[in-house]
Order: sequence, then structure tokens, then C-alpha cells
Amino acid sequence: MKTMEDKIAKIIGRAAMVDDSRVRPETSLTELGVDSLARIECVLGLEDTFKIELDQSELWKVRTVQDVITLVDHALAVERAAC
Repeated sequence: MKTMEDKIAKIIGRAAMVDDSRVRPETSLTELGVDSLARIECVLGLEDTFKIELDQSELWKVRTVQDVITLVDHALAVERAAC
């Protein structure tokens, strides 16, 4: 079973067109070549995979893969609390 981090790495890797192995928590999105279009692809992929709604303005503030993980983790916690 894939972890949340593995799923996020796959989504970011696909959007940035890089191998998932390059997507590590400390890696910056800029290093991976994530541009504005790739960020949109990430949002759509993350929302679809985790069945969450992300505040897109927050996604523009993230700098590293860990920031994305934290954002998704927070959105999942909010979703769980709403149930």
C-alpha cells in the first residue's frame, strides 16, 4: 500500500515530468521544474486522489515537496473533522 507521501510524489513527478525518485520532501518545486501549469496539474491530481478541496491560494505559497505534504495533511484533517 502506498503512503500519502508516495502518492504525492507520484502526482508531483507526473506534473513535473520527472522520475518519482527525485521527488523528496526537502526538494524544492523549482528544482523539479514545477511551473504554474504543473501546479494546476498538481492541484487537480491531489484533489482527485485524496478527495479533498485545496485552497489554491495556499498552493501558490508552497516551496518544497514537504510543504505540499503538509498542505494535503491539513486538508485531510479538516475533511475528517467535518465528517
